[in-house]
Amino acid sequence: MVHIAMNVDDLANRYPDDEFRQRLMQMLNLRILLTECYIGTDYRISKEMYETICLTEHGERIAKAFMKVGMPYPEARFLCFLRMLHVDLLVNVYDSDVGGLAEIVNQQVRDREILFPYTYGRLLYDKNLSTSVSENREGFTAAETREFLAGTPQGVFQVGNFVTGPFGLLKSGSRRSILPSSDVRFHCSDMTCDIMHTRKLVTDRDAQINKNREAARKVLEKDSKEISDWTGYFERFDVTVGRPYDDLSGDPVVYLLGDALTLQELQAVLAFLLDNTQGQLRQIASQLGITGGQAARMVGPLNEAELLQLALMTSNEHIFAALDTLVAEQDIRVPLGEIRRPMTNRGRGWGPFRLQPELGRFGIRLRSSEQALGPLRLRRLVTQMYELTDPDDREELRWQLRDEEAPSLEGQVEQYLQMRTARESVTSLLLARRRNFDVAARNLSLGVDIFKNDSDRVNAVMWKLGFSVEDILDPHAGFWSIHDRMTQVTRQSPINPGAVDAEQVRRHANSYFVKLEDLLRDSLLYTTWALTNDHIASTRPFLYRPTVDETKALGTLRSFSSAEEAGAEHQLVLDEKLTIYQLSRGFQILADLLSSFCGESDKYLRPPMDLPSWRSRQSLQDFVFLHTVPFLDLLDESRASIIQQLREISRRLVGAEVNEARNEWFHARRSPLDINRLRLSLEAVRDAVSWIEDGGYSRHTYRRVRIETDEANRRTFVLADSRGQEVVFFRPSRFTWMSLPALEVPQHVMLSARFADPTETLRFVSEVDSPYSEMWRDFPVRMAKSASLLTTRHHPVSAS
Repeated sequence: MVHIAMNVDDLANRYPDDEFRQRLMQMLNLRILLTECYIGTDYRISKEMYETICLTEHGERIAKAFMKVGMPYPEARFLCFLRMLHVDLLVNVYDSDVGGLAEIVNQQVRDREILFPYTYGRLLYDKNLSTSVSENREGFTAAETREFLAGTPQGVFQVGNFVTGPFGLLKSGSRRSILPSSDVRFHCSDMTCDIMHTRKLVTDRDAQINKNREAARKVLEKDSKEISDWTGYFERFDVTVGRPYDDLSGDPVVYLLGDALTLQELQAVLAFLLDNTQGQLRQIASQLGITGGQAARMVGPLNEAELLQLALMTSNEHIFAALDTLVAEQDIRVPLGEIRRPMTNRGRGWGPFRLQPELGRFGIRLRSSEQALGPLRLRRLVTQMYELTDPDDREELRWQLRDEEAPSLEGQVEQYLQMRTARESVTSLLLARRRNFDVAARNLSLGVDIFKNDSDRVNAVMWKLGFSVEDILDPHAGFWSIHDRMTQVTRQSPINPGAVDAEQVRRHANSYFVKLEDLLRDSLLYTTWALTNDHIASTRPFLYRPTVDETKALGTLRSFSSAEEAGAEHQLVLDEKLTIYQLSRGFQILADLLSSFCGESDKYLRPPMDLPSWRSRQSLQDFVFLHTVPFLDLLDESRASIIQQLREISRRLVGAEVNEARNEWFHARRSPLDINRLRLSLEAVRDAVSWIEDGGYSRHTYRRVRIETDEANRRTFVLADSRGQEVVFFRPSRFTWMSLPALEVPQHVMLSARFADPTETLRFVSEVDSPYSEMWRDFPVRMAKSASLLTTRHHPVSAS
């Protein structure tokens, strides 16, 4: 009989068998689920449950000690299972019937005798808004928890091979660690706080098994103050719930499936899995009564929770292949510029690398929230593509790196990777031979056949490794290209062009003026929104959604224009289809609107109750958006400059009669075409668009290109756009808590709109239209304000 705690060596000698460890882990995984579930007051440990557990001699002694303190026999025996790791095991691993216990739990999950919260998507997030629980409450009561979970699906979690969900407790062929969560997430009423707060669900402490847990703890502590080093034992033999040190582990994919896919997209994933898992998933589905032949027909009646549980019956590799293929074939539409991430489950980093899943146009990847894994993964990939213990591979790699001056091949590899961009390295080595791409595809779970050209292959590998692959696209590249062609053609044409020359100009003009209209429309409406919208009060601060915000901006201009020009002989009407003339005049109208704001700024002061509570409680962070119109909170010289620039843009476009030039070349005229007018219009357009770009009135994307940090942890961020134009930001900043985009993310910088020196400007991100953006259109939804709010809110430390 063991009376003292054992160290890892003692445990290794006492329990050396691999079969023992596997059986033990199965029991521990089941124990985790039973410990973290929610039960009601009337829940009881049945005879069938405790009879599946066979106790050791030490366990029998502890069970008797439990009963001596008044614990009922069923709970005494079952608590030995729940507290099985002591100075020695309380449970006989070989003689206990884990399969029988799992079947009982399976039935209880199906019958909802035990509950798990469904923590994916926005079901519980939205339901929390309708509760009467104040936002400063840290948790629900047991009764509130039971009521809150009523009518919601069983939660989908996986511990080892056991998967919970609406179908009960299933056993997957793949091992994962998706531990049950007790958190309900929500956004507080503070508009400047972007933290996802949590409220705890609690099980009923009056249930018999729960009432005796504290008594069991005291008995065990009295028997032995210390327990044996079971943690060290599991680590020595690498016996874990999942694969925590695998930086490419797919376990977090469940958060992406649950948060970032629509019902139809999740159905497409499961249909793919039904058809591409060699019949294994179909067999499981059939056992659950899901039949129908065609995969699409089988998944049609299933809800999100059922689809998610069934997906976890397959391997991570199969799920990755499904997502990559469906994105490549556009069955899951991920447009250029979109990266899908978990929303209510954001920040749930997995394992020591804090892995978080993302879905982009090259499929799924796992990034670290705490460190840059891309360079490390690339270094490892090189050693996988070239086996450095093989003489032929060493010689091949040495030839590839022949220009690197280093004393060893390993030194050449390091120098090569340090001195070149990731894209250059991947492109050179990945495409050097077919075998390299096959190795990369295998190690990165990358589909070999779904990418049709080398550019996509390189981008896909870059994406999987963790590097940025979204090119810094110039939104005006197409316009400038055709503008240059138009300029060249008009210079070559005589003053009175012949029919051939006129047709050549007209052929380019059709496309040119369409692109110009699109450019001016996007710039005018974006700038109107950026300078007049109350971003602090917005659902998603500083996020531009063209389909929604263009309409709002046009309404703002239309209302002001109608009021200003009421009764005018030639009133400008801003309809939905804006012409070049309307757009040209629109910049003048916007300038007049902004000027009018300056004359009545007090009218737009933010109500005191809407100011963040932290503003008056500390002196390190400032809040500058004291008006509901952000233009009014810019520096005086910035406001004056913006108004002047907008008027000059309008004056230049209207004065050069760009609209007349457009009409002349769009429509056949009997009179000779005026090539000189077109030349003047092109010059005016060049000036106006250049002012638009230089002022930041266009949606050019800036990305971080470098960062420098000194010994005082002062950081200099350098962002650049597609033209190479750079802007520098210094951190730390006293404006971190104002919900502006973090400097790590691609964003639009309105260079002219400074609210503090030297370069604190309005900055925004854009959202592209997709099923994903539509699903989260009105997210976040904030709790209603209450007089009993907490006086302190924690804000994330970011580089915004």
